[in-house]
Amino acid sequence: MKVVVFGANGRTGRAVLLNLLAAGHEVTGFARDPEKLPEWKGHDYTRIKGDAMNPAEVARAVAGQDAVVVCLGDSSNPVVLRLGMKRSTPRNICEVGTSNVIAAMQAAGVKRLICVTAYGVGDSRDKLSTAFKVWYTALQLREQLADKERQEKVVKASGLDWTLVQPVGLTDGAFTGRWLASTSGDRRKRTISRVDLAWFIVNDVLLADAYKRETVVVSGLTIRQAFPDH
Repeated sequence: MKVVVFGANGRTGRAVLLNLLAAGHEVTGFARDPEKLPEWKGHDYTRIKGDAMNPAEVARAVAGQDAVVVCLGDSSNPVVLRLGMKRSTPRNICEVGTSNVIAAMQAAGVKRLICVTAYGVGDSRDKLSTAFKVWYTALQLREQLADKERQEKVVKASGLDWTLVQPVGLTDGAFTGRWLASTSGDRRKRTISRVDLAWFIVNDVLLADAYKRETVVVSGLTIRQAFPDH
């Protein structure tokens, strides 16, 4: 399968890219600085230098693909931004970048889209605790989550075979193979490792051809939660 990953230099995008390579797929990594994309000993893969805000560059990357994984995001510290740090990522990168991806997919006849957003936006917004809503959505991550909200709306209106993946808090922890994937917005642990999330995206969503036109919340499980009878 030919798959392009947007946001491939982010920690989640890199994990997805490496999982796709490990599964033997023909992968394209799209990033503003492709020189920083990880090496892969198994075989080489295509690295494309581009900006998701540029429709022409996005279109060139999408042409000829079988599926697209969007891992766009703004990793800027919101507190530091408020203190005057120069912005390195546009505040609407998720909305506009994903809109460009969708337009390119529609033009090229590519139907399968997997988009990583965030727990607490869209379908899972009402599942947030009051404390989380006040602290993160109102104070800390308001701008980023607003961008994710708009991103989800353009995905749902696309007419493509989309899946919205909403992870809880992401960590750089080890692979556990234990998680809860819920289309009703339920969650267990407040965190999940990026490698667990990437495995789920590649194997349980993309390769299984599952969760089409669904939003799925993905959260980690403790051993007791995964094996309640033990």
